[in-house]
Formats: sequence, C-alpha cells, structure tokens
Amino acid sequence: MSKVSIKCSNLSYYYDDEREPALQGLTLSVPEGEWTAVIGPGGSGKSTLCQLLSGYLPRSGGGLREGKLELAGLDPASAEIADISQLCGIAFQDPDAQLVQGTPQDEAAFGPENLRVPPPEIERRVEEALAAVDLVERRHSPVRELSGGQRQRTAIAAVLALRPGIVVFDDASASLDPAAQEQFVQLCRKLHGEGRTLITASGRFDDVARSAERVIVLDGGRALLDGPPQELLRTSRDRLAQLGLLPPWEGAAPGAGPRRMADPHGHAASAHMTPPRAAADSGSLLQVDRLSYAYAGASSLALHEASFAMKPGEWGIITGENGSGKTTLTRLLMGLLPVPPGTVYWEGRDMSAWGVRQRADTIGYVFQQPEHQFVAHTVWDELVYGLGSKKGRIQKLDSTEREAAEVLLHAAGLERRRSVSPYLLSQGEKKLLSIIGQFVHPKALYILDEPTSGIDFGAAAKVVQLCREKTAAGSAVLMITHDPALFEDEASFMLKLLPRAAADYLRLVQW
Repeated sequence: MSKVSIKCSNLSYYYDDEREPALQGLTLSVPEGEWTAVIGPGGSGKSTLCQLLSGYLPRSGGGLREGKLELAGLDPASAEIADISQLCGIAFQDPDAQLVQGTPQDEAAFGPENLRVPPPEIERRVEEALAAVDLVERRHSPVRELSGGQRQRTAIAAVLALRPGIVVFDDASASLDPAAQEQFVQLCRKLHGEGRTLITASGRFDDVARSAERVIVLDGGRALLDGPPQELLRTSRDRLAQLGLLPPWEGAAPGAGPRRMADPHGHAASAHMTPPRAAADSGSLLQVDRLSYAYAGASSLALHEASFAMKPGEWGIITGENGSGKTTLTRLLMGLLPVPPGTVYWEGRDMSAWGVRQRADTIGYVFQQPEHQFVAHTVWDELVYGLGSKKGRIQKLDSTEREAAEVLLHAAGLERRRSVSPYLLSQGEKKLLSIIGQFVHPKALYILDEPTSGIDFGAAAKVVQLCREKTAAGSAVLMITHDPALFEDEASFMLKLLPRAAADYLRLVQW
C-alpha cells in the first residue's frame, strides 16, 4: 500500500471577519508520489488549500482552521517551520509575495542557507535550480528588472533549491508565455518522475491539469469532482464549461466560427484585425515610433523598436514571450521609466517631458498584480477611491458617479462583496476590481497588463465585456496578454514583441 503524503479530514477554513468558510469539510488523501491538479473557479478555495498545506495559513495569515491536515504525519500549522519547509515547498501565483532577495541566485540560495546546508551543496542546488528554469544567464540581474514571468521562474527556482518531497504550485505558470508554460509542464513531469508528490492549482483545465494523474475540482470550498483528467473531460465537460474551467470554444464543432468570448447578455461582437499602422498615422490618439529601452547596467535592450498607433475606440493587443519588453513598454507609456524624445506622442505631442500625473489625467493603468494598486479597506471604497469631493475624511459622490460605480460593480459580479477587503477576494475578483477601479474614472486610454492571467474563463468573459463597453464608448484599450486567443476577434490590431536578439527568440527554452 502506498504511503499517504497529504491527508485532509473534514478540513474547513475561515478567513478573519468572514462568516462563510473558504473551505468546507474537505476530506481527501494524496498518496506519496502522486501528481494531483486542484482546479476551480475564482473563490473555490484552491489558494486557501495551497496555503494551508504550506503552513502559511493559519500560522502567518491568521483565520480559523477546523478539522485535520497532515503532511507525512506532520501538521503544517504547528510543526517546526524548518521541518515543514524541507517537507513542502510552495510557489505562489504572485511571485512578488515571496521574493525577498535582490537576484535570482540569491533567491535560490536563501532557503538552503537558512537551513544550514553546507556551502558546496548550496552552490550545486542553486546551479541546478536556475538551470531548471532557464535563468542561469540572469542569475545576477536585479529582480526588479525581470519580467513577471522571469520573476515567477525565480520563485520556482527558490522552491526547487529546497528539494522538498512535496511541491505545491499555486497557479505558478500564470505569468508565463505559452512556450514557458509548456516547459513548466515538462518540469512538473520531471519532478513527478523523481517521485515527488506534486500539487498544481489553477483556475482552468489547462495543460498542467491534463498532464496530472488526478484532478480535483473545487467549487464553493467543496470537492465537486475527483478523477483522472481524461475521464472528467469525457463525463463532465458541460459542468466544467459551466464553471468556467474550459474555454468557450473548446469542443465546438468544426466550422462553428471564430473564437469569441460570449458576453453575459449573449451579444455577439464584430471585430477586425489590422496590422499596426505607422506612428505618423493621422488622427492617432497614441503614437509609438521605434521605441527602445535598456535598463541601467543591462547588456541588451529590454524593448527593441516598438512601433504602433491607436485611435479613439480601438482595442490593441500586445503579446510576446517573457522578457520581450511588454511590461517595460507599459511603464514607459505611463512615465514610470524615462521616455526617449521623439518616440511616444499623444495627439501629436511629444510625451517625453510629461510627468506621471499628467499622463494619469488621460491614461488609466491596471497593474499585472492587482494588489500593487489597492489602497482602500473595502471593495466599494477601492472602487470609488478618487471620485467625488472630500471634506476632511468625508467622501461625497454625486448621483452620476455613484450610479456609474454601481453599474461597474454589478458588471464585475462584485455587488455582494462590496464590504469585503480587496485582499480577501479571489484572484479573478481582484483582477476585476482593479479593472473597474480604473474604468470608473473616464479616460481616453486604458492600459491593462495581463488582466486575465491566473483567472477562470468566466471571469475572463467579464473582462472582455467590460473592455467592449469602454471601446464602444470611445475609449481606447491597450492590453498586454499571454491569452491572445481570448481577444483576437475583438482587437483592432495585435502586435507581437520580440526579444532584441533573434538567437534568443529562436532558442528553445530548456527547463
């Protein structure tokens, strides 16, 4: 009989100040060496389970846990941290939540150093971990200069260097480009082949889940389905689609039409695809002309000669592999990085001398990690932050502002969460809140950095509809995404950024 790595008995968990449990009476066991994928829509309890397994909850994150949880006989809530860290390693969806050092090499070495692993062994582990995630060449790069996907790979390397028997990936491929996601699947297969117990969590029935031995589907904190992936796809495809775990086009008959995300009201969207125009195109709202950028001390360009133009009401898609300069582009457009003169124009005016505040008057920016822009204590306060007039601490909204906020709150499906802390929302809910928090302010252009990474297809459909309504009203939307298939029938144009060196672009990443 196989040994049991993970055992949950009637496991429930309540976040502080929450009446409803995030997990409800979960009972399951995972044999040693099994690869189990835990999937479910936003708010189903996936991340809560992962954080309970790692001991972060309730040890550091608070809340109330009921029932029993054991990892190889140890309770992660009460066992010594050193024992749990050697037994179970976790990579979170937001890498910035666990990166504590300055470079990928230091991140990978941090855990083993704290466990007093001998220096020669630390060096071997670091080298192997960085090679596994293709970061050897970036080992000394400042983490702040890495792309979101590269930071995520750094967090994975930090876990691999600990060499735990149980590895938990909480949607750890969310910020990776398609090629890197495939390599992540190969990494999981390698770890599984070594006999590790593997838990992978995501909001979609993705390639990671399809490659696992077993899939557990959570909904409302309970286990709804449990079985081999191909069996669940055969017997429960409709239910999986209803939960938003499968894309709306999967399983459609041949010739059924283009990939199109249906909006909540069933309206179809007409769209066209055109190549990016030259920056000199007349009537452009935003013009980018051969924009390049290199970080201080870097040996290569982070962004190489990007050119495109947008008019009011257009929807542009920017895609490309990790490290191709997508987020660097958005930071340049928002003035978070210095813009070279003669490369970016707003209605024909050079923006190189514009400050962040001047840009923010006409451009709304949604961060890749929504937590990075939350400032209020409740969902409603976050949504209306900056609206209305203030007298002391009293904020007054006029009827038009309040109505606009209520409409957006309902469109995002957050009307019942208005009094909840933004930090207690699911990842999909956080993404939607960060979007409507910008959309409530009338702007000529909205820039969205990876708005659908790590969320289920139901939440992605809401993102699509919100953007449709903005472009229909005359605002332009520029979206950075690794999910171009979700938007290709909506976009006015799609631009793929390439790394500076063609050799880097063509080289197959080996994890």
